[in-house]
Formats: sequence, C-alpha cells, structure tokens
Amino acid sequence: MRRLKRMLTLGAGVLLAFALAAVLTLLSLPPAMAAAVLAALTLLLAGGVFCVFLTVWPRLRRAALLREAVDRTAVRYAVFARDRTLLDRSPAYDLPGIDPRPLPPGAKLDDLLSATHGRGPEAANEVAQQIAEHEDDARSEYDRALPDGRILQVSKRRLSGGEVARFALDVTGSRARDLRARAIHESVPAAIWHLDPSGRTVAGNGRMVDLFGGRLPATLMESGLQQLGQPGDGPFGLPPGREVEGLLPARGRMPERRVIVVASPWLPGEGGGTQAVLMLLDVTRLHAAQATALHFAWHDPLTGLPNRSRFQQALTRLAEMPDGGSLLLLDLTGLRAVNDSFGQVAGDSVLREVARRLREGLRPQDGVYRLGGDEFALIATGIRTPQAAGAIAARVQRSLALPFDLGGNPQPLRAVIGQASLPEDAADAEGLHRAAALALAQAKRTGNGAVVAYDRALGERMARQLARREKLASAVANGGFRLAWQAQVDARTGALRGAEALLRWSPTAEGPISPAEFLPEAEAMGLMPQIDAWVLEEALRQKAAWRASHTGPDIVGVNISPATLRDPEFPARVQATLARYGVPAEALEIEIPEDVAARDLDAIAPVLHELIADGVRLSLDDFGGGRSALAHLLRLPVDQVKLDRSIVAGLPGGARERAILRAVATLARGMEIPLLAEGVETEAQREALLAEGCTVMQGWLFGRAVPAGELVAR
Repeated sequence: MRRLKRMLTLGAGVLLAFALAAVLTLLSLPPAMAAAVLAALTLLLAGGVFCVFLTVWPRLRRAALLREAVDRTAVRYAVFARDRTLLDRSPAYDLPGIDPRPLPPGAKLDDLLSATHGRGPEAANEVAQQIAEHEDDARSEYDRALPDGRILQVSKRRLSGGEVARFALDVTGSRARDLRARAIHESVPAAIWHLDPSGRTVAGNGRMVDLFGGRLPATLMESGLQQLGQPGDGPFGLPPGREVEGLLPARGRMPERRVIVVASPWLPGEGGGTQAVLMLLDVTRLHAAQATALHFAWHDPLTGLPNRSRFQQALTRLAEMPDGGSLLLLDLTGLRAVNDSFGQVAGDSVLREVARRLREGLRPQDGVYRLGGDEFALIATGIRTPQAAGAIAARVQRSLALPFDLGGNPQPLRAVIGQASLPEDAADAEGLHRAAALALAQAKRTGNGAVVAYDRALGERMARQLARREKLASAVANGGFRLAWQAQVDARTGALRGAEALLRWSPTAEGPISPAEFLPEAEAMGLMPQIDAWVLEEALRQKAAWRASHTGPDIVGVNISPATLRDPEFPARVQATLARYGVPAEALEIEIPEDVAARDLDAIAPVLHELIADGVRLSLDDFGGGRSALAHLLRLPVDQVKLDRSIVAGLPGGARERAILRAVATLARGMEIPLLAEGVETEAQREALLAEGCTVMQGWLFGRAVPAGELVAR
C-alpha cells in the first residue's frame, strides 16, 4: 500500500511538471504554432495518464480486494501512529475496551479509552494499564475480556514506521470450549496421562496426581504400570481404544492398585511431534467388592464356611477321585433351644463357634460346609470305611459336647450324623448325597446324638418308602381309596346306632396297607387335607344313598386330621357338602383324633364351635390313652367320648384298665357326655363295659369293617 502511494505521488508530480513545462513552452511560442503544440502536448499528456493508469490499476485493484477481504474476515485490525492516533481500522472493528460507536477523525487512543471508562481512580488505572499494554512490544499476544462478556484474542505488531497494528479475533466460543474441555479433563473419574513417544510425561490431570500420591511420575517406566493381558499394537504395547486391566505396584504409602487402562492412538502434539493419551480408572475398590461378592456367592456369610454351591462342587470332585471318600451330614440338636432361650444373636454366635470347631477337627485335605440352618456337611477324602468315618463323627461329637459360653450359661450341643462312602455306597456324587441324607434321616428318627452309616437295607427301605409315596400321591389324585364301614351298636339290643367310615388303600402289587402305615406318610407329604375332603365327600354321598333307600345307620362318623381342623374354611366346606347331598348336619359325626396336641387346642376350638353351631356332632377319639387328656375334654365342645381300645383290651381282668374305665365312665356321666367303647372283641369285655354304664360299642364282636352294602345286610 505504501509503495502504491509513492507511485501515485511520483506519477502526479511528473504530470504536474510536464504540465508546467508545457505552459511555459506555449507562452514562448508564436500564436500560430501554439495551437498545434497545445494539441500535441494534450495528446502526449493523455497518453501519459493512460500509461500511468495501466500501470497503477492492477495494484489499485489488488489493494481494494485485499481491503475488502480483510473487512469480511473474523479478524479485525486497527493501525495507530506513534502518538497513538488512530490511522486506519476495519469498519466492524471493536477496539478492545473501547466503545464501538463511530470514531471522529484523528482520534487518539488515550481519549477513546478515557471516554469509554469514565473518570475516577479505577478508570484511570484501567486506562493506564491498556496504554501500557499498547506500548509494550514484548506483549504481542494477549486476551482482552470486553464488558459485554466477549473475549478477544489480540495480536499486536510494531510496523517499520513506528506505527502499531493491532489485530483482534473474537474467541469467546473457542475459549468456552476450552474451559469445558478443561473442566471435563479435570472432573472425569479417570486419570488422564499425556506421554510422548519416549514415555516421558507431558501432562496429567488432577486425578492422575492423586492416583500417584500427589506427584506425577516423570516417565511411564517410573510409574511401574504393568499390563495384565496380551499386548496390543498401539502406544506402549496397549491396544488403542480397548480396555485393558493393569496393575500399579505398591510404592511408599500407596498400596497396590488395580486400574483399567485405555490408550489413544498416536496424536499430534501441541509443539509438534506426537503424543499418546492414557486414561487410567482406579478399580481397586470395585475389584475388592467383586472379590467380596464372589466370596459371599460361594461362602456362608455368618460362619465363613463354603456354602451349598461349593459343597456340590466338592462332592463332584470327590466322585472323580480314584480313592473316593466319605460324606458326613450333620444336623445340630439343641440349637433351637438356644435361640428360644437366649435369642438369635446367641444362636448365631453358637453357629460361628461350631464352624470353628469343625474346621479345627479336620485334616487339611478335608472340607466342612454349611448347607443352611443347623445343617453342616463334612467331606473326608480317602476315608471309605464306616469305622474311619465313625472316628471322625466321634471327634465331632466330642468337640460339640464342650460347653458353649453364652454369657455365663454354658450350653453343650450334640449332632445327629448320617454317613456314606464312595464308591461303596454310591456310584456318583448325587447318589452319595442321597445315601448320606437317608442315613441322616434315620439318625434323626433315632435321636440322642445318633451316628448312622448307610447300608443297603436302609436304602432298600427308603426306596420302598419313596415308591409308596409316589403311589400314595397318585391315589390322592385319582381317587384310589375306598371306605369300609364298621358298625356302632347298642350293646344291650344289638340295634345299629351309627357307623364309622374307615379309610382303606390297596395298591395293586402290595395288597391292603394299614392306615397306621400310610396316613403318617400322607401327613408328612401334606396330603391330609385332600384325603379328608375325599373321605367327607364319599361318606356323605353314601349317607345320601342310604337315606334314599331308607336303610343304613342314623349317624356316620368320619375321621378328620388336625391339619384340616385348623383350617377356618373347613366348616363352610362341610356345610356345602351336606347341602349338596341333602344330609342333615346331625347325621354327621366328626371324630377329633387323639394326636391333637394340647398347643393346637386353641387353634381348632373356633372351628369346632362353628361346626357344633351348624349342628354337626363331634366325638373325642381314643380318650384315656395316647395323647388325649382331660384338657381335651374340658376345652373341646364334644358330643361323645370314644374310650381308647388299649383300655378295652385289658378288660375284664386288668385292675388298672377297670380303674380307668370306672373313672372315665364316672366323668362322662357327670358331664352328661355319652361314652362309646371301640375295639370290643369278646363277650366278657362287653359285660364289663355294660357294668360301668357304657352301652354303645364298636369292634369285631359286632362286626368287622365292611363295604357299605354288607353293613346294611347284616
């Protein structure tokens, strides 16, 4: 631009000198020649101007285009003279810190700053600071924040004539992005580490400093970072963009830590060259939590012993060992009493102590497991004889017999133990577990700290029991039972008073099975409510048939289990069944079994009272023997008492039986409750019972249990 101005000035001077010379020449010529010379000079001047124009025009055009291009860029400029007078500026230029309104010609930077900031000490200091920045040639790059919140990046250059050119670029957006990036860089939960190709530290964030105890390591080698896994093809042998587990060894106060490392590919560095960025996430606590969770997944949280899952794995490994071994299943006796007497905390303390004693009493190669509740298991490898396994069981019993300190209340414990060996008692892990469980079940039935070793007779007996249970379940589902009826007669006249429905079951292969054998199994299987429902339904169906034919007993009696008598919905079901068959309630007698425990009386009493209110008769079965007691007679609303057959069996000669009969008969008469004797088989028994006022009897003397048709035809 300056060269263009010089050229224009030189051209103008040449033309002015030529014009002056032409005028002087014309004045010295005769008039006749002046006109011709003037025309020649004019043409010459025009040619000169045209030549100058041709020479200067490209430069003028380029200067104009350059000015227009600069004005349209984001970069704004201003040029100040030595005395800080504004010489030139972009049309849209905002002077840093100066009001952007139109500026008067020849304005000075000092006046512009004073007009913008006003007066006062603080304004004067700000103006002085900006003037110092303007004059300081050493400060050529800096940022200036404007009052409206924008940030300008200012570049300042001293020109050859002493003028100052200032360029400004609005970097508000980029600075905001930089701040966000820096905030993310510092706030991410991972350590960020910038390394050059030789492994030297370039930079790191605050998390990186914390990870290494307050000081950045100078090099990757100094950090001691170890990659766990296969090396990759990225920076420092790490696979780019993939998570790799790493280990930082213990250094000084810093413990060993587990980290997840993610490496970037090689990136351009700020000062040239390349660098890589590593992100390290400290997962030490997560790793420890996972290890703890894994421990609890395989161990009992109370005792620390391996749990049932680990037990199954160990049992499988034992089955694969050529030497085999033994399995002992333990069930503690007395733990419930500890919980009831001293509380759950004391019970937990006892379980922990039991676990400790069991561990200490085993060989290193053996294992102890808690299966749940008060059940434990011991696996002894290489021990296959009942004698050797019995020795282990004896040690267990001795260790448990030592009193457990419960706050000044020493309490010993015992355990029932079932034992089985592999391969003598089973061929695989599942069979071994089943054999030991069968032995444990037998030990529980024996009680008193019994130790039972599995044998084939026990297995066969349990196999028969399982088969019977399967058939029993099938009989319940498919109606595989039948009822037999035993008459209840007036022993004085032989008249039929009532009949008791007795359940009969005859599996095809085994023949009839006594209710005393299969009913306990049904109760253990939870089948009694379904059986009771079938008996009630079938008995009332038969009673309805007898009523229709005007035959049969006036009263039908059915035995109902305690489980059903505890059901508050049972009276409603009885009423619905009576209504369905059109049988009056007083024609049904429900027998309360002798095995109702005293603690169950409160539970069944409301049900019995509701049945009585509905008109159903109640009979207390087997009174005077078994579990029936005076409390049953006093607390239950019964219409009849059935004398236990054990008393009848001792008549007429047994003094004890006669005394009990006399007492029961007197009690029944006093309470005005009829007495019925069952199990009467001889005439002498009948006479003895009649002598004490018992007139209604049941037994073989009057007829065995028979089908319904035979009962009517008797």
